[in-house]
Amino acid sequence: MNPGEDARRCAEGLWAISVPSDTLAPWTSTHAYLVGDAGVGWLIDPGGAGAEADAAVDALLRAAGVRHLKGILLTHTHPDHVAGVAGALRRHGPVDVWVHPAGLGRLPPGVSGKPLGPDRRLVAGPRFLTTVATPGHASDHLAYWLPETRALVAGDLVAGRGSTWVGTPDGDVADYLASLARAAALDPRLVAPAHGPLRTDGRQVLDEAREHRLERERAIWDGLADGPATLAHLREQVYPGLDPAAHDLAERSVLAHLRKLMRETRVMHLGTDAEGPFARAPGG
Repeated sequence: MNPGEDARRCAEGLWAISVPSDTLAPWTSTHAYLVGDAGVGWLIDPGGAGAEADAAVDALLRAAGVRHLKGILLTHTHPDHVAGVAGALRRHGPVDVWVHPAGLGRLPPGVSGKPLGPDRRLVAGPRFLTTVATPGHASDHLAYWLPETRALVAGDLVAGRGSTWVGTPDGDVADYLASLARAAALDPRLVAPAHGPLRTDGRQVLDEAREHRLERERAIWDGLADGPATLAHLREQVYPGLDPAAHDLAERSVLAHLRKLMRETRVMHLGTDAEGPFARAPGG
């Protein structure tokens, strides 16, 4: 899906549209989803703000035939997912905005939310969905599971193509790997990500994301083979020739992996700040 495309029906009771947003390259949009039937539905992640984004969300509700919006559900509170909430409330509210408890203080100015934890069942007409705890990309991340169609609205748990970003301060690699395992245990047929194409090989895209993350960990481990290394050195080893504009994001991703390895006592922090150096622990 790309900005400007019409809303599309992904599965029974699940519709999607691509909403322009200020997000990380290579993406320029965030997919908004509508879950429901019989004129009733939940809006998931309104995406970006502005006239074009507002029009996309309106088109999504029209395509799904939603006359009564039950509420807005958020996968997490990164700006490319929540910037459009205020506009959606102005045009389709008043409705409640539901978010993981850790995200209540991260909503846009003027937007208040209600706490939504994992394993909650939500109903929209004859359809229902359940919340799935999926922290890792963000500590307040939830996914939404439609058991009738075995579809997972995944947010940034995975991307339809390539990888999702996991980095400090809020990202956690161990949590991320556990979230992928939790989602894979559902055995989804369809994975509907926030960015990139829909995936009808649901289990495969989750397995690909896990292997990508473990490959990054192995590359960082190998980068410590010859002795202590700084964060910048490890970034160059893992992401050679990277555009300097992306150095900060890359280093925060490497640091998230290092924190996992340190908790596992496989790596030691020899420095006084995030730059390190870092080294393999004896017997690690």
